[in-house]
Amino acid sequence: MMGQLRLFFLIVAASFSGVFCSELLCRSTAFRDAAGRLCGRGHLVALAAGHGIYESDLAGEEPAADLVALENLRRAARQERADVKEVDRQLTLMRAQFGNNQTFLGELQANGLSEASLRERVVNQLRSLQWLEQQITAEKAATEQECKAYYESHRALFTQPVRFRAAHLFLAAPAETPPEVVQSKRELIDALALRLSNGETLPQLAAEASEDEATKSRGGDLGFFSAARVPSDFFTEVEKLAAGERGKPFRSHLGFHIVEVAEVRPTRVLPFEEARGEVVLALAKERRALIAERLADMLSNSSSARPN
Repeated sequence: MMGQLRLFFLIVAASFSGVFCSELLCRSTAFRDAAGRLCGRGHLVALAAGHGIYESDLAGEEPAADLVALENLRRAARQERADVKEVDRQLTLMRAQFGNNQTFLGELQANGLSEASLRERVVNQLRSLQWLEQQITAEKAATEQECKAYYESHRALFTQPVRFRAAHLFLAAPAETPPEVVQSKRELIDALALRLSNGETLPQLAAEASEDEATKSRGGDLGFFSAARVPSDFFTEVEKLAAGERGKPFRSHLGFHIVEVAEVRPTRVLPFEEARGEVVLALAKERRALIAERLADMLSNSSSARPN
């Protein structure tokens, strides 16, 4: 039950706060695991702004400082308002995980919780996440000068790899395909290649015979793609072709292909104006990470003391 409780509250954290909190939870052990330590007593081992942290809170491997951070976060966020509808929604989702209300209430009681105390914990969690998001959104947007400086020092990030625009005719034959079916597909792809050499076009044959349902209606057109967007064994064959060239039939791990390359765009560094949107996002992500680290440090150290 407690494992489910902890997992549930982490899910609430990630889903409610979006990208920022996901990064914070990934980068800070204090927030990732301490957010799930919600029950238990035992001997007092630490104080955070006058609030006790007890032995059973430390049943895992995380240090008391993590719980100090969580309690300081709760206190910092105590003036925030939690949306009542969101609280109700999260409690409903949690209740649904236990099949029926009787089981849910029984598990709560077994772990020293009531519906009221569970609701209070959800409220505190949502307040905390709301407060954290506000610390991030208060950060000023990067200036034009900062964006240009970042672009110049990270030009490799804004390099567009070689891209191909190609169309293919595809017959499915993955590894688990029976040998007799593989042979029939091999014979069919060879027959289609012969028809192409006799003057029929790949778009016509793709519309007629291709088993790639996503592209056959547009003549097998795959659009532009780089190595990162397609299987490596497929790309290895495509990159052998020049613009306007059609290759011989080949088999990838997915099946048989005939590929025709329409255009090749070489590797290039995007000019600043084209890369501006990506630069802004990259800077924002970098700043969120730094703010998250500062917040983690602040909450771990602020107004905390250990009992003698």
